[in-house]
Amino acid sequence: MLLYANVGISELEIPTKKSLVIYLSDCKNHCIFCHTPYLQKSYGDDLMSHFETLFQLYYDSFDVVCFMGEGKNTVEERKEMIHYCNYIHKKRKQVALYCGRDCAIEKWMTSFDYIKIGSYQEEKGPLTEITTNQRLWKKNVNGYCDITDIFWKK
Repeated sequence: MLLYANVGISELEIPTKKSLVIYLSDCKNHCIFCHTPYLQKSYGDDLMSHFETLFQLYYDSFDVVCFMGEGKNTVEERKEMIHYCNYIHKKRKQVALYCGRDCAIEKWMTSFDYIKIGSYQEEKGPLTEITTNQRLWKKNVNGYCDITDIFWKK
């Protein structure tokens, strides 16, 4: 069961889009210099009990639902996230995952329109730095395309 610590509206996670950001707790990545270390603890409310209410409450304020984290990343939680993706798509919105792990795009993640992968490594910088190890991928007809450079000042 996914727990969420808070929600907010942001234009930073997916540039050119307004995101309803849902901060999930129980993160197992434990990145050094994590900007939200309180999410490493089991903290917050049951997302399943509140998701539809939050979605409807903010519906006119966002284009994309952005899940910040994966929780414990169990099989059950992955299924829960896919359930949210299906719901969001039926309501004609997009969905993003900021997973924060150093991994390739996994099969279960293909329900997402945007996927950010890569741990935060201070020496390489955040997504806004050309030296970052993190990548933001956007789904297209051929799979996913790396669009990280939209964060970089040109």
